[in-house]
Amino acid sequence: MTTRLIGDIHGKFDRYREIADVDYPTVQVGDFGVGFAGQYWHDTVNEFHSSGQHRFIRGNHDYPHRCRTQMTGYIADGTVENDVMYIGGAWSIDHKHRISGVDWWEDEELSYSELEMLIDVYTATRPRVMITHDCPTTVAYHMFIREGKSLGGNVQILTRTGEALQTMFEIHQPEVWVFGHWHLSKRQEINGTEFICLGELDYINLEI
Repeated sequence: MTTRLIGDIHGKFDRYREIADVDYPTVQVGDFGVGFAGQYWHDTVNEFHSSGQHRFIRGNHDYPHRCRTQMTGYIADGTVENDVMYIGGAWSIDHKHRISGVDWWEDEELSYSELEMLIDVYTATRPRVMITHDCPTTVAYHMFIREGKSLGGNVQILTRTGEALQTMFEIHQPEVWVFGHWHLSKRQEINGTEFICLGELDYINLEI
């Protein structure tokens, strides 16, 4: 089935709605903006997602608890549907400049134990397609870090999310891995897997 995958939107719901206004399913890959705007914004999102056709995973700039408990269309971390696996969350490089509980949340990344459980799920299911907010550590290096195309320049910071995704990638190489987070649109084949990073409000159509 054709599915439209949409990059980070950072709360820009009107533009997102235009992109998602198609006759087939859509999945947004995190940094939707949950938790930043008022109740009306969240109600509008839920109304748009009420058909079940449009869904999203969470990014590091989404309030995890609100995603899980109040948002229609949210895909829980570790969900596996047929041959597709979804994992949200990431580490915020700018967390020191944010306010806990306001525009940053301590559980933006899954815990070590939660990630270990998802590694087991990944190992058992060996998905054909991965849809995540962040990407494996070595992928970040080859696609962004070594060229200085990140907020940290050419210095790589190891995160538990990136390292867990790296462990998964070493166990099994899916056909396609789509992610956001890095704010650049770029494709690169690494060890037989086509990695597709979607920049803000960028999108692709994929058969999944």
